[in-house]
Amino acid sequence: MIHTWRFLCIACALLFTASCAAASADPETRAAETIIDRPATAPGPLPTIIVLHGAGLNGALTRNMMHLPKLAKEAGFVVAFPDAAGLVWNEASLARELPSAFYGPDDVAVLDGLIDHLVKASIADPAAIHLVGISNGGMMAAHYACQRAGRLASLMLFKATMPPASDPPCTPTRPLPFMLVAGTEDPVVRWDGSVVLGGAMMLQRRRSIPESFAFWQATNGCSGVAPAEALPRRGALDAPDVVLHRAQGCRHGVATWLYEIRGGGHRLPGGEELSLLRILGRATPDLETSAMILAFARGAKTTH
Repeated sequence: MIHTWRFLCIACALLFTASCAAASADPETRAAETIIDRPATAPGPLPTIIVLHGAGLNGALTRNMMHLPKLAKEAGFVVAFPDAAGLVWNEASLARELPSAFYGPDDVAVLDGLIDHLVKASIADPAAIHLVGISNGGMMAAHYACQRAGRLASLMLFKATMPPASDPPCTPTRPLPFMLVAGTEDPVVRWDGSVVLGGAMMLQRRRSIPESFAFWQATNGCSGVAPAEALPRRGALDAPDVVLHRAQGCRHGVATWLYEIRGGGHRLPGGEELSLLRILGRATPDLETSAMILAFARGAKTTH
């Protein structure tokens, strides 16, 4: 009975935010159905940003919440917004805590298929594929980078952490520019690595935010971390503020950054302060998510 109630609670929470039926599990079908924004006049192949949505959402909703398509087109970037096959991405870690009906069989193969499709169609530059993940999508992005770092030019995680160290080892094949953005008061993916549903139900204990940052410091061969840098304030003095931690001495000079949003919740930087969203905590006005993504992708040093 306890397990049944647990699964019902999970289903209700996820279905509350789901907007459409699950996508096909077939990689070719998923690639063909993916929303792709690209400059109308720029010839391909172009640098490409792939954005993975959070649990219960989809690519279309995520696209509509961001300014990224417009900014990317102006900068000569392609942006793709794929859908998970289920309500969550199958990232082989948190997914194990949920019923199998909640996720598709192999989302690594799906992302492989999407990248293959973009490259074969001369849309994406294979040396400039930037992967962004939000919440559960960030967990999937991390899982993909663990297995396919050689296919990526950078990895950016928002409101997400790396899988537990007890999971199958994460062994990226090369240094990878890495950006992690997280709130210290996130009630869903907490700073200590706890993934909590409804403010009380523990789903999983993952690496903490500091441990996730340390993992990529080690992966990227960094020698230390520069003094923390407080970002300029743009909003009210009681709004969450931001401290940037930059690793130093990383191999090939790859950027390895942590944006610590002090007092921030399970919200994207620059998000609107709508009353309904307050259950997820507060957003910082000092940064804007789409601008952060594009700036990091543009400055990422490739190690191909």
